[in-house]
Amino acid sequence: MAHLGGLIASALLKVVGDQIGSVLGGQIKLHRNFDKDLRTMKETLECVEAVLLDAERRAITDNEVRLWLKRLKDAMYAISDMLDDSEAGEVSRRKKLAAVVPFLTTVHKIKMANKMKTMREHVAEITAQHKAFNLMPGAGANKQKVTDTRVTTSSTLQAQIIGRTDEEEKILASVSKGITEQITFLPIYGNTSQDTNREMIHIALQKLFAEKQKILIVLDDLWEGSDFLLDDLKAMLMVEKASKVVVILTTRNESIAKKMSTRPHKLAPLTNDMCWTIIKQKSGFEEKDDKAKLEQIGMDIAMKCGGVGLAAQSLGYMLNSMPTSPEWESVRDSDIWTLSASDSEDTPSRQVIASLRLSYSSRPSYLKLCFAYCAIFPKGHKIVKDDLIRQWISLDFIKPTRTSSSHQLGEKYITELLGLSFLEHSKSSLTARVHPDDVTLFTMHDLVHDLARSVMDDEILVASKDGNLGGSNCHFALLDDCNKRLESPRIRALHFMDSAEIGLHDAAFPSAKSLRVLDLSQCCVHKLPDSIDRSKRLRYLNAPRIHDATIPNSITSLSKLNYLSLRDSSNILTLPQSIGEIEGLMYLDLSGCSGMRELPKSFGELKKLVHLDLSKCVCVCNVSEFLGSLTELQYLNLSGCRSIGNLHASLGVLSELQYLNLSFSSYVNCRKTKLFDAFTKVEHSNLSSSHSCLEQLPEVLGNLNKLKFLNLSGSYCLKELSWLSGNQKSLVHLDLSKCREVNYIPEAFSGFTNLQYLNLSACLRYRLDKSPVCQIDRLIDHISTLSNLEHLDLSNSGDAICSLPESLGNLRKLHTLNLSHCNITKIPESIGTIDSLKMLYFKGCWLLSNVPQLSASSISLPLFGVHAGDGKSSSNLVLLQGMNPVELKIIQLEKVKSAEEAMCIKLMEKERLQDLTLRWTEDAQRFVDDEVLLEKLEPPSSLTTLIIQWYNGVSFPSWLSQLPNLTWLALYDMKHLEEWSASDSSGANDLRFPMLDCLYIKSCPKLRMQSLLPRAKRWYISKSDNALSSWGECTMSDTSSPSLVTTELAVADCELPLHQWRLLGHLSGLTELRMERCGDLTGTPEIIQHLSSLKGLSLTGKEHEELPKWLGELTSLERLCIDAYTGIKELDESIRKLRKLRELKLYNCNSMSSLPHWLTELTCLNTLVINFCEGIRSLPEGIEQLTNLKKLKINCPHLQR
Repeated sequence: MAHLGGLIASALLKVVGDQIGSVLGGQIKLHRNFDKDLRTMKETLECVEAVLLDAERRAITDNEVRLWLKRLKDAMYAISDMLDDSEAGEVSRRKKLAAVVPFLTTVHKIKMANKMKTMREHVAEITAQHKAFNLMPGAGANKQKVTDTRVTTSSTLQAQIIGRTDEEEKILASVSKGITEQITFLPIYGNTSQDTNREMIHIALQKLFAEKQKILIVLDDLWEGSDFLLDDLKAMLMVEKASKVVVILTTRNESIAKKMSTRPHKLAPLTNDMCWTIIKQKSGFEEKDDKAKLEQIGMDIAMKCGGVGLAAQSLGYMLNSMPTSPEWESVRDSDIWTLSASDSEDTPSRQVIASLRLSYSSRPSYLKLCFAYCAIFPKGHKIVKDDLIRQWISLDFIKPTRTSSSHQLGEKYITELLGLSFLEHSKSSLTARVHPDDVTLFTMHDLVHDLARSVMDDEILVASKDGNLGGSNCHFALLDDCNKRLESPRIRALHFMDSAEIGLHDAAFPSAKSLRVLDLSQCCVHKLPDSIDRSKRLRYLNAPRIHDATIPNSITSLSKLNYLSLRDSSNILTLPQSIGEIEGLMYLDLSGCSGMRELPKSFGELKKLVHLDLSKCVCVCNVSEFLGSLTELQYLNLSGCRSIGNLHASLGVLSELQYLNLSFSSYVNCRKTKLFDAFTKVEHSNLSSSHSCLEQLPEVLGNLNKLKFLNLSGSYCLKELSWLSGNQKSLVHLDLSKCREVNYIPEAFSGFTNLQYLNLSACLRYRLDKSPVCQIDRLIDHISTLSNLEHLDLSNSGDAICSLPESLGNLRKLHTLNLSHCNITKIPESIGTIDSLKMLYFKGCWLLSNVPQLSASSISLPLFGVHAGDGKSSSNLVLLQGMNPVELKIIQLEKVKSAEEAMCIKLMEKERLQDLTLRWTEDAQRFVDDEVLLEKLEPPSSLTTLIIQWYNGVSFPSWLSQLPNLTWLALYDMKHLEEWSASDSSGANDLRFPMLDCLYIKSCPKLRMQSLLPRAKRWYISKSDNALSSWGECTMSDTSSPSLVTTELAVADCELPLHQWRLLGHLSGLTELRMERCGDLTGTPEIIQHLSSLKGLSLTGKEHEELPKWLGELTSLERLCIDAYTGIKELDESIRKLRKLRELKLYNCNSMSSLPHWLTELTCLNTLVINFCEGIRSLPEGIEQLTNLKKLKINCPHLQR
């Protein structure tokens, strides 16, 4: 890539020029010569600025011009440092000195004036050199304005995927063909991105190969060209013949693709028409005038994209701010296309790089500098939006204006970079964000990152690349070893990367006196060094997870520090007592510092603080003492603070507050609040709790017309919502879940026209008596008018919501609808017409009889019905690919069209999944063999409950014996299942169910135990006779059999004679046995002796005329229940032997006319229950002799006494 390091010179000159203007126009009294030299220097720089546009263009190919620009940049950095010394922080220090030694102030001014004279002469010398280059004056790029502030959303990104349908089908065909080989490489080279970590690959592969299954591996964007390293990678991927491996490898380098020993697939470039389509989307072409002329120019520009979508995206966004044809022509005819033609790279990459350069060079100077700084992050790094903006501010890249704060400008710059595709939303943050305080993450395409690195040129020191840290002229550094001495005094921003635990030593950066930004967010720091105060210009310090108990007192000498984050440092016990001396501190994050008990007395001196996060500081008890002094606060988070004291007086003066989070704090335990009287600017308020005591909120809350986010979840005592008047037009998020005492929900909901999120979970069911059904129906009708609503939660409403109106279908933007635990019987058909609906939850809706056909992209959870439209080549199962629910029930699996669909949803990677149901439809036609499909549906090891129904396979896949956390396993209606092996591939018994509590087998008539099954505490076997009889065919060891673990067994609907229940021979530890509607219960001594430890027995009859004769042999029995033995006339005499019997329960024994006289001999009996035994007319004589009887329950209509 060509040298682009000169492209930020004009941006730096603009920053320094603004800084000079600030000093000249400020309140600081300067030495006369200093002031004169500063004005002269400003005039000189203004002259140079006029020719910088031409200099930056020529510097790409002219080494001498590039060297001159480097000298100019170095001078700008030096001037900035010198001016820093003359600003407020230094003046404050000199005032303190002047009080003791007055003449020191004068000496300092003279010293600064001499430095300025030397600097002015140096700058004059540098600027004079530009005349030798015959640079042409031109309009400064910094005059351009940011004109488009539209937010880039996931839907926008989705629209950019154009022209790849045919490629997808070809790649899938290659993958399917390759599965027959032991290992198959499918190199795909074209325009791809993302970083690859060798060690992570190695660990992941070892885990995958251990399973010895078919494996698909995707290595995205491999750029390492070393033959040695490529051979090393291929060696890692070699496996035994027991496994099948397909590797999809993407790269932009054709030579890498050819080295993988397989014929590569080359992605065809997009056509010119496709590129023009993308440019039209991004440029707002349809809204422009003179479209006929612009279209011809646009087509010419599309031809320069080289068939690469990224180039078209970036150029299209740039053209968005250019309404006229001359501006479009300037893009088409730019000499950057010609300059790029001399590069040695392949044509597509050269074209996309040229388009990125052109887009970058056309940006205003401030945006150039902000983008270039992103080069400090490693390739593939997830960039936190707010951290990036604060670092820009700390480096003086952003200055506030009369109309916008620095942070607001930073947001605009982020939007601009997203539009240019210079930043992309990280895939993990593309989903809709419910809470506005969630972290927003960005990544950079690898080619964009290359552009940023080329722009910064020799500005960035990357330790892993450059090896040493000495003698560098770099101004930014990305290091991976804090033990090396950092020699460069010019470093302004320092990041440490990928260091799990580091200890910053005093010698780590003693010479980094220009340091403004120190980012340790990717590390675990043992302690901050005492020498931290040497970095006098430090403004941004991000040091989370510090292990030490204290912060060095020297940190309070950092008078320019405006950002300090010590979050999640739970070991910190106290802050420096003089923390208030950091007078410039504006942002302080102490969240998660759970060890701190109180704040220092000087805390109230942090007058400039605008952002304070004390969330999860559970022990801090004196917060309220200082808040009244922090009158500039805009953000306050006290979530989880349990002892914050009385906030009424202190918070009442915080008139600038925009964000307030008191959730789960001690404040929500008060009954009334008047906080909102002064909060006219508040936008975000969170008062949620698991059980809040708030009973009343002030009426003034209804006048907060800027309020966007309000969370009152868990306000159990809140009764009135009269303040919800509909005046809150800006309200976007409203959470009233668990506000169960609310008398009514106001009809003013229909006035919340901007509402996107509404949560009424557990808010309606408890007030059904005060809010009749008709009123709730009207409420839902009002909700149906909220045209912008995206998330609606009506869960846990019970009988309050038994039906829903068809008007819900009017919510055309609805994304998520939660109806879980509502007693609804039907879901409106109109729900199926909402194309935007993605998630439908109805867990626990037991009365729901049917679910309407949803749109093709909708997902209902936890119940997900597989379906495929007529003529479709695949089902909707693939929609589960990005889901990670706790509970999932997949039904109608027979409609899955291919095993690949099951593979792509990656059930094994859904680490949150605990409850899984897999259900086919009985006797339905299949597209995929059940055994093949079930093998691909392997769940994660986190699974605790698994239910499989109407599976037609003969055997199970091996993974079914390898779920270590499973506690409940149910197998229903498997009429073809014959074998379930718990052995591993070597044939050895290998139990993987150490946590299994219940095993439920129903209607599996052919199932035979061919080898050892996992031990379960409770077994239920119904209509599966072979599961009882086949145990004699297995070899059972004492250590591995379920005999000692299984304590409960229930058998239902069994036609097998009791003496063939061989399973009982392996359950010597059995304590509870239930027999329901079983046939021949004739036992043998061999069988009965295995029940010696039985404590409880329940018998449910099936028109039996007598009880089993072996009952009396169960001498350890303590509980006996007999139900529905309609044929027996009396209790069997053998029961008389049960001297330990404590409970006797008789139900529905209609032929029994009396109880035996010997019942009084069962002296241990403490519970006797007789229900619906209509023939019994009296109790036996002497019943009062049962002196231990504590519970006697009788429900027999003819019983006399």
